Amino acid sequence: MSELSSSGGDRIERKYNAQDRGDRMVLKKSLRTYQCLDGIQKRLQLIINSDSLLAGDKILDYGCGSKPYQALFTKKFKSYVGADIEGNANASLIIGPEGQVPAVDESFDCVLSSQVLEHVVNPQIYLKEAFRVLKKGSHLILSTHGIWPYHPDPTDFWRWTIDGLQREIGRAGFEIETVQSVFGLESTALQLWQDATSERLPGFIQPLYTWFFQSMIGFIESRHPDKVSNDASVYIVLAQRPYRNSVEV
Repeated sequence: MSELSSSGGDRIERKYNAQDRGDRMVLKKSLRTYQCLDGIQKRLQLIINSDSLLAGDKILDYGCGSKPYQALFTKKFKSYVGADIEGNANASLIIGPEGQVPAVDESFDCVLSSQVLEHVVNPQIYLKEAFRVLKKGSHLILSTHGIWPYHPDPTDFWRWTIDGLQREIGRAGFEIETVQSVFGLESTALQLWQDATSERLPGFIQPLYTWFFQSMIGFIESRHPDKVSNDASVYIVLAQRPYRNSVEV
């Protein structure tokens, strides 16, 4: 998904980037991002299994792409609704030019934003729209990148520190409940080195090279699986729309 107009009126070409995004529920260990995607999945599962996230009728996947986590969330929500820009056949709701969702206020019991925020032009417009369509007391589950290579889909605008991301979400009116991270500094460094060097090798060596680095990352992360890093590759935030409104202007 991409957010395609800025608050200043600048226009960016609207085009959904249709591609094979793979099955994020069945991952190959030779995949370049195996440990990262596995880490995101496990942390989302923790949120789903927690008492903090109440079961409900409808969840909105805001920038749904191929709906990679639908199977996880339909265990807790009866209806899984995808929203994306025009051109995504997986989306039942088409996001407007300013990021607006064609849904009435307080119509969803949860909003999922998975690896979308770094691609939107105006994060506050996006976050406040998520806030608007959520029922009071319901939750936003958001993952996005801290330290990660440039990856346009079709645009790529932002990276976050742990403090900056929480501030941005808070400015939209949400109350942060939990923050999780994927990778510490050592693993992040290995991931970046792998990505910077693997394509310089002959094609037949690349899968083994990637497997080696992903195995090393897996070993490092297994030593402190619950540690929250200030130098993470990905942050996963659980935030609540409070029963009172306190949106910062």
